[in-house]
Amino acid sequence: MMVLSPAKINLMLRILGQRLDGYHLLQTYFQLLNWGDQMEFDLIDTDEIKIYGEFNGISLENNIIYQAVQLLKPFRHSTKGLSIHVEKLIPQGSGLGGGSSNAGTTLTVLNKLWQCNLTDKKLMELAVTLGADVPVFVLNQSAMAEGIGEKLQPYNIENYSYVLIFPDTNISTVEVFQQQSLQRNQQMIEISKINKKNYWTNACLPVVLENYPVVKKIYSETSQFATIYLSGTGSTLFACFENVKKALIFQQKCSKNVRTILCDAK
Repeated sequence: MMVLSPAKINLMLRILGQRLDGYHLLQTYFQLLNWGDQMEFDLIDTDEIKIYGEFNGISLENNIIYQAVQLLKPFRHSTKGLSIHVEKLIPQGSGLGGGSSNAGTTLTVLNKLWQCNLTDKKLMELAVTLGADVPVFVLNQSAMAEGIGEKLQPYNIENYSYVLIFPDTNISTVEVFQQQSLQRNQQMIEISKINKKNYWTNACLPVVLENYPVVKKIYSETSQFATIYLSGTGSTLFACFENVKKALIFQQKCSKNVRTILCDAK
C-alpha cells in the first residue's frame, strides 16, 4: 500500500497559557497539504518490523514510526510482519509535522492491514501518546485544534495554493517555547474567523525572527512580494494565493538560492 503522509502548515497559532507540566495551551489551525512524504507498507511473512528511509541517524527504537507500530501490535489480528519504506521529503525541524504525519499515517494504515478494527476514537487516544500533532494526521483532514493541539474540530476553509519557503536551518520547538519573550496570554478566536487572513497570526513568529537571522533575512526578502507566514515554530515560511498562476509568479520572484515548493490544500 502506497500512501501520502501529508505535510501540515499552521495558518494560525495562538498561545493561551501554560500548564503546570510545562505544556503550552494552544489554539491553532492545521491545514493539511497535498504534498509530503511517500510511505509504502508491505506485509511480510516473518514477524519482523523493517523500516527504510533517511532518518538522520535516529535509532529504530526512537523512530516514531516504529513506536506507532508497537502501539498497534497488541490489537492486531494478523501474524504478518511489516516492511515500511519512507521517501522523506518533509525537512526535519521545519514545522510541517513530518514525523507526526508518518506516525499518524502508520496508525491509520496498520489498523486496516493488521485488521485491528480500532475505532477512530481509540486511534486518536493512541496517537496523542506519540505527540500532540499526531491526532490530526489520524483525522486526516484540516481542523482547528485546542488543548496542547490534540482537541480537534474538523473545519475546511477556501482552497488556496501555497508556496512553502525553506530557510536552510532547523528550529527546536523546545527552544522557541522556552523564550521569555513568547506571548503566552492570547485569547481564543471563533472558528469561523480562520476564514479571514488577518487572523492568520503566529505567536512564535516574533521569537523566531529575533533568534534565527537566516529566517529573518528570507522573511524580509520575500515579504516584498506577498504576505509571509510562519508554520508552527518554524522554520518553514509560506505564502498563500487564490490560484496557481499567482503562486507561480511569487515563486519566480523568490531568490534562486532559497528552496520553495508549490502545493495545494489536501
